[in-house]
Amino acid sequence: MIRGLRSLLSALGLIRARPRLLLFLMFAPWGLNTILFLGSWSALALYLTGRVAPTLDALVDAWWSPLLTGFGYFIAVVVAGALAYVITVIGALCIGAPFLDKLSAEAERLAFPDTPGLHGRMGILPALKEGAKTAVVLLVLEAAFLLFYLVPVAGPVLFGLASAYVLTLGLLDIPLARRELTLKAKTRFVARNTGPVLGIGVIVLAVSAVPFLNLLAVPVLVVAATLLVAETEARRAAKAAARAGGGSGEDGEESPATT
Repeated sequence: MIRGLRSLLSALGLIRARPRLLLFLMFAPWGLNTILFLGSWSALALYLTGRVAPTLDALVDAWWSPLLTGFGYFIAVVVAGALAYVITVIGALCIGAPFLDKLSAEAERLAFPDTPGLHGRMGILPALKEGAKTAVVLLVLEAAFLLFYLVPVAGPVLFGLASAYVLTLGLLDIPLARRELTLKAKTRFVARNTGPVLGIGVIVLAVSAVPFLNLLAVPVLVVAATLLVAETEARRAAKAAARAGGGSGEDGEESPATT
C-alpha cells in the first residue's frame, strides 16, 4: 500500500519538475471534468430535490415537516454531488481517453527515459474505443453498487468504498491499455499488486470527498497510476535481469507484460 501512496508523491514531484508540459496536457481533462460534473450535478440535484417534498409530504404531516424537508433537500444535493463525481470520472475516462493516453505516455517518458519501449500511445481512435469499454464496465459496476444504499446507515459508506476501488481500476486501465493487455491480464496485474492498488484507492477515496479538488485530481491520479505500473515493470525487469545473471534478484511484483 505504501508504494501506491508514494506514487502520488512521485506524480506531484514530476509535475513540479516539468510544470509547463504536464499542466498543458491536463488543461483539456480539467475542462472536460468541470463541464461533466456541473452538468450532471445540476441535473441530478434538480431531479432528486424535486422528489423530496412530494415523498416526505406523503409520509409525514407534522409541524416539523418543513425542517425534515429542508434536511431532505440537503441530503439530495449531497447524494447528487457524489453520483455526479462518479459519472464525471467515468465520462472523463471515456471521452477524455485520448488526452489521458497522451498524458500517461508523456509522464512515463519523463520518469523512465531509459525504457523507450514503454512510452507508446494508443492513438485517438483506439483510446476512445478502450475508454468506451472501460466506461461501460464501470457504469455496470456502479449501478450494481447502488444496492448498497438499501443497507441502513452503512449503505453510503459501502458505496463510497466500492466506488473508490472501481474508479482506481479505471485509472489503472489507462497505462495498462497502452501495453495492449487483455482484460484477463489486467485482472492478474491488479490481483498480484493488491497493496499498491489499494494505496491509490485510498487516495481516490480521500480526494473524492473534497469538492472540485476531486475534479482537478483526476489527471494527477492518472500520472500516479502510470508511475505505479511503470515502476512495477521496472522492478520485474530488474528481477529478471538478476536471475539471468545468476543472482537472487530483488523481490518485486509481476509485470503486466508477463501476464
